[in-house]
Amino acid sequence: MEKALFRNNLIKKITAALMIVMLLIPYCFAQVTFGDNKSDLKNAQNQQNDIQNKKKETEDKIAQLKAQSSDLTSLIQGLDAQMGELSASLDDINTQIATLEAEIEETQAQLEQAEADKESQYEAMKLRIQFMYEHNDYTYVEVLLSSQSMADMLNKFEYINKISEYDRQMLEEYQSTINLISSSKVKLEEDKETLTASQEALQAQVDALEVVQNEKTAQLNALSKNTADQVAYKKQLEADEKKLDAEIASITAKIKAEEASGVTPSNRYDGGTFKWPTTSTRITSPYGDTSDRTSPHKGVDIGAVRAGVSGDPVYAAYDGKVVIAHRQSEYYSTAGNYVMIYHGNGLYTRYLHLDSLNVSVGAQVTKGQKLGVMGNTGNSFGAHLHFDVMLDDGKTRQYVNPMPYFNK
Repeated sequence: MEKALFRNNLIKKITAALMIVMLLIPYCFAQVTFGDNKSDLKNAQNQQNDIQNKKKETEDKIAQLKAQSSDLTSLIQGLDAQMGELSASLDDINTQIATLEAEIEETQAQLEQAEADKESQYEAMKLRIQFMYEHNDYTYVEVLLSSQSMADMLNKFEYINKISEYDRQMLEEYQSTINLISSSKVKLEEDKETLTASQEALQAQVDALEVVQNEKTAQLNALSKNTADQVAYKKQLEADEKKLDAEIASITAKIKAEEASGVTPSNRYDGGTFKWPTTSTRITSPYGDTSDRTSPHKGVDIGAVRAGVSGDPVYAAYDGKVVIAHRQSEYYSTAGNYVMIYHGNGLYTRYLHLDSLNVSVGAQVTKGQKLGVMGNTGNSFGAHLHFDVMLDDGKTRQYVNPMPYFNK
């Protein structure tokens, strides 16, 4: 009976213990999750700021490219107007040249016809002269005998003379016509040469202007492509920003849910003893020190084993997760290269001014694990380690004296 009672009591105790453990497990894990969510939120917000800066830069570039495109478009429109005027002038000259060529062709035909008429008249006159010469002996006798009277005879002789005079006059008129037509042709050809010279000059201007047009059009096309690329990049940034907004909203909701459920850091440490974070024990500035600063010192400064010489190892004071592993090459910080570790229950430790780091964000470290080596980075005046302890209850953060954690 006693054994059964003992067994029942033991079972009840074990069950109660298991229930307590089951209740504590999610609470403990919640502290780590809470810290991770805070870190994730900060990282997401930093990314969001970076995207917003890039988006602003891209918008400025787009505005600049559009202004350049507008100026170049106005210039091209001016060049197009000039090209239109030159083309109109060139078309007018081409029309004038075509008209002159037609007139020259017509004048040449008139000249050839006049020369043919002159030649025909000349040949007819030669035949008449030849006929009169060959029949000279009896012609005048025939005229005398055939005349009815003296007056009739004189009339016939006058008629013969008029024929000869007519031939000479016609030849002179034909020659005058030929001379006039030739002069007109020469004048037309001179006018054509003048217009041709103007045509060549205008064509040279058109060719030169066309080169400039092509060059400016190519520049405008390049600007348009660059603008399109920037617009596409901006859209990608906006898409990334939208995703980050959703991620931030999700993380924020998780944090609020954790806070609402009462699962927040309690500022209560579990009682474990810290390991001294380096080989040197020489404290150069204790916690709360105000001797050379405007506000109390938030941690302790530990000098190097050899004063001013970097390289002493730096160790994790307790088990935890690396939430910050900042390298000076990423961006300047007064803390220089430094590490922050979350140990659960809202407790963090920081290790500042390191020369180099051996860990990265997300790494799980154990007590005594090497984090890096002591250095003189950031706002530092000699090789040393600044070590501090921070408590975060989810609403406020405070730096506390780290020394009691080494004397547990």
